[in-house]
Amino acid sequence: MHGESAAKLNSKFSSSLGGSRGTVEDPEFDVTAMVDLVSLMNIYFLVAWVMAMQNEVNLPAAKNVVPGDPDLSVIVVVKTNDQRGMEVKIGEDNDGEPLTDRAEILKQVEAAVKAGSKERKDTLLLKAEKEVAMKDISFIAGAAAAAENIKLRLAVLEKEKK
Repeated sequence: MHGESAAKLNSKFSSSLGGSRGTVEDPEFDVTAMVDLVSLMNIYFLVAWVMAMQNEVNLPAAKNVVPGDPDLSVIVVVKTNDQRGMEVKIGEDNDGEPLTDRAEILKQVEAAVKAGSKERKDTLLLKAEKEVAMKDISFIAGAAAAAENIKLRLAVLEKEKK
């Protein structure tokens, strides 16, 4: 067996398995079922995505909370403006020019929080319209870190009384 060539061994091996070297069949693969499956998956994900974009997130109602006291809070009102930005007013009264520059907003909110902490106001009450982006709210809430021991409260829609 040592003197036999590799070709002779291969021919013995293939003939012992019962196959012949001359006839080779091409494997056939039907892709119709795969195309159907991929099409159905695309339709499913497209419909699911459209439905998810249309629905709003319903947050659960707040429980075990105490309403914030406006007398002990620094109030910041945030609204959207026409340029898809935000405008901020410090205080609940609507007097004065709204702030739109982000650096000026940060500076004014920090100053109001520091001044409020000297007056024993321990809460930043942030009232925002529904359309205000969460990144804008967190930007303003970051100004609360300017004073120590300040609590942050976000204004929420109240439940209608029957």
